Amino acid sequence: MVDDQNDFRALENATVYDNENKRIGTVGQIYVDNQTGRPKFVTVNLGLFGTRETFLPVDAARQNNGDLTVPFSKDFIKGAPSIEADGELTPKEESELFRYYADGMTSGEHGTPAAGRGTNTVRGRAEGDRARVGDEETLVAHEERLRVNTQQQEAGRARLRKRVRTEKENIEVPVQREELVVDREAIDPNSAEARAAGPIGETANEDEVVTLKEERPVVDKETVATEKVNVGKRTVQDSETVSADLRKEEIDVDQDDARRR
Repeated sequence: MVDDQNDFRALENATVYDNENKRIGTVGQIYVDNQTGRPKFVTVNLGLFGTRETFLPVDAARQNNGDLTVPFSKDFIKGAPSIEADGELTPKEESELFRYYADGMTSGEHGTPAAGRGTNTVRGRAEGDRARVGDEETLVAHEERLRVNTQQQEAGRARLRKRVRTEKENIEVPVQREELVVDREAIDPNSAEARAAGPIGETANEDEVVTLKEERPVVDKETVATEKVNVGKRTVQDSETVSADLRKEEIDVDQDDARRR
């Protein structure tokens, strides 16, 4: 049983579970008794995308943490009388529904149909938007509002990788070398140097060796650090424009003059 049948909020958009605790659908509309103003039936959205609504007796439902559990299977509920959920139930349609769910007890579908069977003044609609109690009827308009959040996604990657490039470098290196310089000078025969010379042939086999030297470039390599690359991240604040089509309900009031009819 629903704890408080006058509490529409306990029924609006509630999730409905069958007797095997499997999800059937969600509550679409709430039908109330015109005399008591208490909920009597709810419709549950079945089928793909909730394209089909089937009636359920409120008294047969049990409320649990905002959800509704009914003692019927989904297939049994699908087989309920097909009635247009147009905001009003006739006494005949109500009786058909009560009879169907009462017969379910004898076919293995255990349930307790709502009391007050045979009432012919069941009317009202709610999905949080419409209900009728006594002579007053309230209709609430809704509108869609855009709610935008953000989520992070990968926008790119950066990799640091070293590669070796070979370049030829030409350097001018100054070098020195020794060259042989021959200077011939005549000697005066009467000089002491000439008289000191020995007989011809004594020094014929003597050689004087002069060593010449030169510089040559010596190439060596050394490794030095030339550059350091630091890679980090920073957050840049930007803005993007999003758009969506939003629907808005508008309520028109058409007043008929009863004296004309």
